[in-house]
Amino acid sequence: MSNLVTALVEAAERHPLRLAVQEGDSALTYAELDEFSARAAGGLLAHGVRPGDRVGLRLPYVPAFAVLYFGALRAGAVVVPYPRTWPLAVVRPRGDAGGARLAFSTPAAPTGRERGTGDTTLVPVGPDFLQQMAFWPQFAGVADRADHDPAVVVRTGATGDAEDAVLGHGALREAARTTRMLINEATADDIQESAPVLSAIGRTYGPHAVVVTGACLPVEEGRAAPSSHAPAEREDGTAKPRTVRANRPARFP
Repeated sequence: MSNLVTALVEAAERHPLRLAVQEGDSALTYAELDEFSARAAGGLLAHGVRPGDRVGLRLPYVPAFAVLYFGALRAGAVVVPYPRTWPLAVVRPRGDAGGARLAFSTPAAPTGRERGTGDTTLVPVGPDFLQQMAFWPQFAGVADRADHDPAVVVRTGATGDAEDAVLGHGALREAARTTRMLINEATADDIQESAPVLSAIGRTYGPHAVVVTGACLPVEEGRAAPSSHAPAEREDGTAKPRTVRANRPARFP
């Protein structure tokens, strides 16, 4: 089976103008997310990233996170999300358990090849990052990856010292399909209001499920997920699907 990003490419062909990612008044359609992910993949390949290399994301959950996430997978790389609370030393040299060749981080964090990061290059991601990507080379293709090939490495623990959970393309695809089945009876508006429940150990992952479903993923940084497990109700009294918002990259690999 092909790369997970194939679902994004197919969704962009079916629903090019449908919203894919939204943060306040800013939004990306499926066509735009597809194009930006292609430019992210092109930029990564131009910097020497190859299939199987690891790309770290130490970012708040904003549209750039989704773009880089799908761009790295598109290039055949393995995504390693880093919670922003972890020290930079967690970004270890390439080849270590959680090591990344490149790691994207907020401008407030030190960048470049710095002490404690080995041969990992830290790339700043500012508010105008997506505008800058308009000048990146574009990789319109999708790197071929098998079901067992790793797609995401989830770091656990307060400082990333615990064992990594390596999630393959096949496992994440099946999780996305399961979520699609769970929300299949929901209307498009219901799905666009929320993202599927996320799991720190990889049982269900929002980005893949939303793309497979053709829905919109809201990325409102800092907004807490609903604490109640009871489904919300529509105006007519019928229950909505039980969902929560995705708002933290630590839970959104």
